[in-house]
Amino acid sequence: MGTSMSKALIKKDLKDIFRSKTLLVTMIIIPILFSVIFPAIVLGGALLFDAEKMAGEDGQKLIDAFLASTTGDEFSSYTLEQQIIYMFIHFMLPTLFLLVPIITASTVAANSFVGEKENRTLESLLFSPISIKTLFLSKIVASLLPPLFVSVISFVVCGVIINSLGYPLFGELIFPSGNWVALITCLSPMVILLTVLLNIFISARVKTYQEAQNLGGIIVLPVIAMMIGQVSGLFLLGVQLILLISAGILMVNLVLWSRISKNNDRYVLFEKQIH
Repeated sequence: MGTSMSKALIKKDLKDIFRSKTLLVTMIIIPILFSVIFPAIVLGGALLFDAEKMAGEDGQKLIDAFLASTTGDEFSSYTLEQQIIYMFIHFMLPTLFLLVPIITASTVAANSFVGEKENRTLESLLFSPISIKTLFLSKIVASLLPPLFVSVISFVVCGVIINSLGYPLFGELIFPSGNWVALITCLSPMVILLTVLLNIFISARVKTYQEAQNLGGIIVLPVIAMMIGQVSGLFLLGVQLILLISAGILMVNLVLWSRISKNNDRYVLFEKQIH
C-alpha cells in the first residue's frame, strides 16, 4: 500500500510541476541561459573577434596559473586564443553550468510542501494513511526527477553547441572533457540531491513559497565562491577536486536525509504549515 501511495504521490507532484507556468519557465530559461547562450557568445565571439585582446592581462594570468598547475602537453601546444577558449569551456563554464541543476532543483523543491498548502491539499495529505517518511521520500523523488532530466538535456545541448562552434577553432571535437564527465556523473547529481533535501527541509517549515525560495537560495553561494576562486587563480576545478567535492556533498546529503527522517513529525508539520 505504501509503495502504491508513494507512486501516486510522485505522479501527482510531477503533474503539478509541469502544470505550473512559473516552474516550467524556470526549467526552460535557466538551461538556455547557461548551456546555450553563454557558450554560444564565447565561442561565437572568438570566431568573430580577437579573443586575446578581449581577455587582456587577466586572461593571461589565468592561462599562466593553469599552465603552472597542469602537465597537459596538448594544452601547451594550443595558441593563446585556443587556451583562453579551452580554459573557459572546461573550467569556468562547468561552474556556471552547476547553476542549471541548482536553480531548477531549488525552484521545484521549494514548492513541495508550501505548494500543497497554497493548493489547499496539504491538510488532506497529512490526514492520509501514508507515513511521514514515505511522504518526504515521495516529495524528494518527485523533486529530483525534473532537475536531473533538465541537467542531462542541458549537458547534451551544451556539448553540441561547443563542438559545433569550437571545431573551426580547434580542428577537433573538444567536448566532453574529464571535468565535464565528472561533473555530470558525480557532482551534478550530488548537488541536485543536496538542493532538493535542503529545500524540502525548508519548505516543510515555512508557510510561503517566497520564504522557501529565499532561504533555499543560499546554496548558490558556494558556486559563486568557486567561480571567484577560479577567476582569481586561487584554484582550478579539475577532475580530482570535482570528485572530492562530490564525496563531501554525499556525506552532507546522508546527514541531511538522516535529520529529515528523524526530526519530522506529522503533527509538527501540520502545525508549521496549516496554522
